[in-house]
Amino acid sequence: MDGLLKDRLLEEGERVAGSKRADTIEFIANNDSSSTLRFSSSRFHQGISVSDASFHIRVTLGRKIGVASTNSIERSALDRCLDEALSIARTTREEPFLLRIPGPCRYSNVSSFYASTARASNEEKAALVSAGFKEGAPSGVLHSGALATSVGEIAVVNSKGLKAYHPYTSAHLSSVASSGDASGSGSFVSNDLTMIDIKGLMRASAETCLKSSSPKEAPPGVYRVLLEPAAVSELVHWLSYTGFGAKGFHDGTSFLSERLGEAVTGEKVAIYDDGLDGGGMAVPFDFEGAPKRRLSLIDRGVAAGVAYDSLTASSVGGESTGHGPFPGDNEGPFPEHLFMEGGDAAASGMLSLLGEGILVKSFHYVNGLLNPRESLMTGMTRHGTFLVRGGAVKCALRPMRFTENILEAFRRIESVSRETAVYPNGSFPLGSVSVPYILINGFSFTS
Repeated sequence: MDGLLKDRLLEEGERVAGSKRADTIEFIANNDSSSTLRFSSSRFHQGISVSDASFHIRVTLGRKIGVASTNSIERSALDRCLDEALSIARTTREEPFLLRIPGPCRYSNVSSFYASTARASNEEKAALVSAGFKEGAPSGVLHSGALATSVGEIAVVNSKGLKAYHPYTSAHLSSVASSGDASGSGSFVSNDLTMIDIKGLMRASAETCLKSSSPKEAPPGVYRVLLEPAAVSELVHWLSYTGFGAKGFHDGTSFLSERLGEAVTGEKVAIYDDGLDGGGMAVPFDFEGAPKRRLSLIDRGVAAGVAYDSLTASSVGGESTGHGPFPGDNEGPFPEHLFMEGGDAAASGMLSLLGEGILVKSFHYVNGLLNPRESLMTGMTRHGTFLVRGGAVKCALRPMRFTENILEAFRRIESVSRETAVYPNGSFPLGSVSVPYILINGFSFTS
């Protein structure tokens, strides 16, 4: 774990938190070094390495809260940061509640650090990606994208005696195969670089690309649709961002506001958050040091819960669910380790179950902010959209725009695959979303 600063982070954290200059003091550190290897048209064109650290200090003076941050671990910089947090707390308005932060906690044993990722050189990563280039070369398919790895650590120390530390690694391949006007994409994220089947992902994207040539137009309308995991991950991510956080839930903008205990989707939908599940990018605690645990969000179609941090929980007299972001993040807590449970169908048989409709492998983008209260979203398909007839792909389709109430669409889910795949969830290296294939009987394409 070369380059990590565990002892220094905890030492400085204990010094700052133990200064007794406020009612409570929290020290939160995230130290991260990343390396990105970019490629275009099956040629490497850029290698980037970035090392950065962020340190947040949050203090309370009665019901007043102050937050400040710095990028330097030097003692003088941290002291100035603490002074700034105290100054902010003295001059800000009182909150109508008293912030309650966690005391000492016990954490589950979660492995997020893999030497295979931390020690991989650019030459080794280039060799892995170069092998992937060969999967499309015989057919003239070219690959563009990036392989990014990071090595980092999180430390949380507070004046109530809490002390937490966790090192991690992450690796993410994102690749688009292209030939003329045809394309296919592949993506995967893992703590362990060796768990990413780079050749297999690039081979699959090349095959999708070759099938996507000479696309046809399809008229707007409501179609039966089979969404592959890459597409489903975008929808679940936006559901989380617009509806699964406590701040939106209590201010009335969430689609779950005043609906806990009600059926909001069909019974085949089960979505939860679990930072301890090794099937995603696991981490034992949040950025307040609160332990991670499983949080049910939609249970067999029924709205079951939302994510709280200490701030939102204190404001309503509740308890944190272990979803504290960096202090000062005005958007509030969100689930970062999302899972949509698989079903009982084999992915290989879902085209036959679809029968006639549209197969969507991925979305070019999704905008979930049209009307969050109604879970109304829009977006465009890309990198593999196909017309299906008789349970088989008939032809490729040009990109299509959808506009849909996603919760209502999820009421119409007919089948869910056993197989799931993992994708990044947000910008934090340990955020992930694991989802299956889903077959929806009725999905609205507007153009």
